[in-house]
Amino acid sequence: MNTITKRFVAGGLAAVMAMMTSACGGSSAANTSSTTPSATDSSSVSASGTDSSGAASSGSAAPTYTLMYGHAQTETHPYQAAFQSWADAVKERTNGDLVIDLYPSNTLGSEEDIINSFKDSDTNWGYNTDFARLGTYVPELALFNLPYFVEDIDDIEAVKELDSVQGWLEKLEKDFDVKVLSLNLVQGYRNVVCGKEVKKPEDLNGLTLRSPNTDIWRAGVSSLGCSVQGMGRGDIYNNLVNKVIDGYEDVYPCIVSESYYEIDNVNVISETKHILLLNPTVVDAGWFNSLPEDYQNILMEECDNASTACSGQMLGAYTEEAKQKCIDEGMTVLSNSEIDVNAFKEASMKAYEQLGLTETYNEVKAALGK
Repeated sequence: MNTITKRFVAGGLAAVMAMMTSACGGSSAANTSSTTPSATDSSSVSASGTDSSGAASSGSAAPTYTLMYGHAQTETHPYQAAFQSWADAVKERTNGDLVIDLYPSNTLGSEEDIINSFKDSDTNWGYNTDFARLGTYVPELALFNLPYFVEDIDDIEAVKELDSVQGWLEKLEKDFDVKVLSLNLVQGYRNVVCGKEVKKPEDLNGLTLRSPNTDIWRAGVSSLGCSVQGMGRGDIYNNLVNKVIDGYEDVYPCIVSESYYEIDNVNVISETKHILLLNPTVVDAGWFNSLPEDYQNILMEECDNASTACSGQMLGAYTEEAKQKCIDEGMTVLSNSEIDVNAFKEASMKAYEQLGLTETYNEVKAALGK
């Protein structure tokens, strides 16, 4: 086991039970207190004595760079442990010249505002996001947030090496100033949860499931065979209780952290595993390209290492712990082996058609020999 993995596992496993009571991403509005740096404040100085570019102020003995990195999860979530492992490894390898300051629970500002600000000025900011957001900049990147595009870690490793995908990431960097450091962080598999077993798309006919309120998410979820109603995570619980919606789709840890298992009329988890949710790490490309080349490489390498270690735990111990909690609380689980996955894959092509990505999807699959 390498050093970064040891560091993460030691801290991450200790936090697993705390994670179950923490908020999942997108659960609430950003915390934008008066001490949060403004996206337009080009003169802000961080606690480490760096200016808005992240470079040390004059008088330092050696160049020092600071990345202010935000995410939506709480301090007890495994993502925070992963990002801390990343920060520790980067600091060690650069002898303290490149430091990552972490801002959990959206305390750096809203994800949308931070990422949108990259194009306006070079800021030493970064964020943990998803491909539904990045797909609004470069439409092809929405593929990563659609059903059954990537189904396991091996798929992710293969897809990210394709020339076409590298081209999309380069366009994201060149045209929108968004640099993707790593694609290796996954939150887990999203499954359908409603009041009955769902084995095939037809079983969802007449049901309305919650969807995150974006075109890309709505297209993906509705392609499974249901109607959708877009809403923020904070509205899901009450709308389930009041039967405004018939169900939702989510990863196991979020079912637990949001206490959805308490809702008696929505108590069947069907393991469709329709989306393996990726949470890429992004930073301001202008700031990233201002770093020495060896620092750029270290930042990306250690981000990959920490993300890979965290993903192993998210897909393993954390998911199994949450799944068992759901069962213990009386929920029924329909295993993936009992589901007509091929039927769902065929149905999901409607999402690619709706977003104009069918041809691109076929090209990528052909390049992978699938």
